[in-house]
Amino acid sequence: MSGVLLKALADHAPHVAGLPPAGYRPRALRWRILIDEQGRPLSRDAEGRPAPDDLADADNRNGILTDAPYIYRAGTKPPPMLLVDTLEFVLARPKTDTAKAAEEAVRRNDAYIELLHQWAATEPADPTAAAVLAFFTNGHHLDITVPEQAKPSDTVALQVAGQPGWPHLGQAAQECWRRTVTQRKSARAGQGYCLSCGQEGVLLDTLPEPIKAGAIPTGNTRGRDAQLVSVNKSAQGRGGRIQLTDIPLCERCGAGSAAVLNALLAEEKHRYRTADSVTVWWLKDPVPFSPLRTLREARPDQVAAVFTELDRARHPRAGRRIDPNKFYALTLSANQSRVVVRDWVEVPLERALANIAAWFDDHRIQDPRSAEPVCVPLWLMALSLGRGTGEGDSSWRYIHGSEPAYAERDLLACALQGPRHRPPDRLLQRLIQRVRADGRVDLARAALLRLLLIRRDPAERNRLMPQLNPDDDRPAVLCGRIFAVLEDIQYYALRDPRSKKGPNTTITDRFFKQAAVAPLSQLVRLRTNANGHLKRLRREAPATAVALSDRLHELFGRLPEGPPATLDLHGQGLFIVGYHQQRAATRAAQRANRTTTPEENNT
Repeated sequence: MSGVLLKALADHAPHVAGLPPAGYRPRALRWRILIDEQGRPLSRDAEGRPAPDDLADADNRNGILTDAPYIYRAGTKPPPMLLVDTLEFVLARPKTDTAKAAEEAVRRNDAYIELLHQWAATEPADPTAAAVLAFFTNGHHLDITVPEQAKPSDTVALQVAGQPGWPHLGQAAQECWRRTVTQRKSARAGQGYCLSCGQEGVLLDTLPEPIKAGAIPTGNTRGRDAQLVSVNKSAQGRGGRIQLTDIPLCERCGAGSAAVLNALLAEEKHRYRTADSVTVWWLKDPVPFSPLRTLREARPDQVAAVFTELDRARHPRAGRRIDPNKFYALTLSANQSRVVVRDWVEVPLERALANIAAWFDDHRIQDPRSAEPVCVPLWLMALSLGRGTGEGDSSWRYIHGSEPAYAERDLLACALQGPRHRPPDRLLQRLIQRVRADGRVDLARAALLRLLLIRRDPAERNRLMPQLNPDDDRPAVLCGRIFAVLEDIQYYALRDPRSKKGPNTTITDRFFKQAAVAPLSQLVRLRTNANGHLKRLRREAPATAVALSDRLHELFGRLPEGPPATLDLHGQGLFIVGYHQQRAATRAAQRANRTTTPEENNT
């Protein structure tokens, strides 16, 4: 992870509301021991014995959430944390019923009490510190009855009756813990220049705070704390050097960047989670605008706001042009206990807005159910790469989890990187595979297909319009349009006059997959078969028959050499877009002609 990235995160700290103190992070506090000012336990169980109070309830099964001292620790003899720690450290409760575990619990408890002495020494007149220290020096902690449901890994804290707040949130405790963290994490590195900010100061040996377990999606595996920088074996480091030796970081940049990143990951409006990654974003100068939420939801008002903000950035009021704001986005995944940086975006906000606006422009497409082109949520386009179930528009549903794990991540990168970013070919391959397998092109798939074709070949921007381009004479597009007309001919000829329901098995069900790949063999045969349907229509709905016959003749006439024998991947995409846009244009014309006769409406 680069120093520039870490500095951008650390510089964002003043803009993060409720950022924990240095060396702290939100932790679930399960148990509380209430003591008086002489250090005697006041908490009791149902039988009147000294016992911790359970802070868990129906809404907080793991206890209450509070900022508490935290440092990444590993190994066989981990050090204690100040005031808030596990039952093993605080009450010397062993993990297992063995002599070795009991001995280790005593060692950890002794180290915990020693840290309390260091804290109390900084505030000799503080009654809270004196009460907490008396609780342990008088051995009251050994008299506490631990509930059966408690686990040695549960967190526990002390509170003094008559004193405000929690002891671990006091200013003296924060200062003591900050010094402790600095001593533990800077013992070997000493003084030097920080690679991130360039300032001279105390350098860290390792980063004190990891990324919280669960903050980065890990698929079906269980998440765990993950380190931003992890070089713990000589084979991994340059010249055999380990940890931060080759990545000198000061406490502000090292600890601050991790704290800010954890805070951003915890805030829904600043993150976009996919199946196997998460993207966080922030601005150099925050404004009330959430670009990733706009990509996720794509509501008309949100999309309009993107273009409004872009216009403001491009045309500021006279005299108001200042240093441009910056947009940052960071895409992360996890490999075991290490963070993997998959993508890093650092661009002016104006460019970020332009990239997002281009995303909407490049996929906007006409919905057969409405007259105007619409935008589609990014998550739905990713989901459209999976399997579906159901029959007809009303019952069709995509099966969550059937889409590739990479789908949403690749599409998000496409949106943030801008129109020059070419999406991986696997997206187009997968999309066409699913369309052919399902015989179904809905709004999400059509929008995604238009986007992928445009990003593969920017010249498509002037040809693949959001609505049907009647001047596009490319054979693949015309073949798709012809198939849509043939589908309409079959529908109107065989539909039930009362229910308006079409045939149970359509030409789309039987021949769409083959026609998208080899249009010559399929369309010529289907055109011959359509003559019988047109004959029937001429008896029952002559105006409809004439309109459809003329349209079919006109489209075939624009193929002087006939339909192509085969289509490549790009051509198959054009076929599918042509099919979708012809259907959408036909239905738009029907809505526009509602004032005419019913028979004419069928055209």
